[in-house]
Amino acid sequence: MVKKYSDCFYCGGAVEEQFNPREFRWKSRLFIFEDVPMGVCTQCGEKVLKPEVAKAIDRILQEEKKPTKTIKVPVYQYESDVV
Repeated sequence: MVKKYSDCFYCGGAVEEQFNPREFRWKSRLFIFEDVPMGVCTQCGEKVLKPEVAKAIDRILQEEKKPTKTIKVPVYQYESDVV
């Protein structure tokens, strides 16, 4: 079922539903959710979650459900050679 979204809050462009990955930080940890239904502005790319989607993700994190999979993520320290 495709959800309806209002026009983009930032630019006024049309917002269409897509299913994309979304990262969340919770209790100083990084979590990735795949296939999250979200509205994406076709003009500026701004993303918005419906309240029920955000609440469902909060519930999963609070209940500490077992993840579908776990991945390793490389972390780099940014070093600028500009002086």
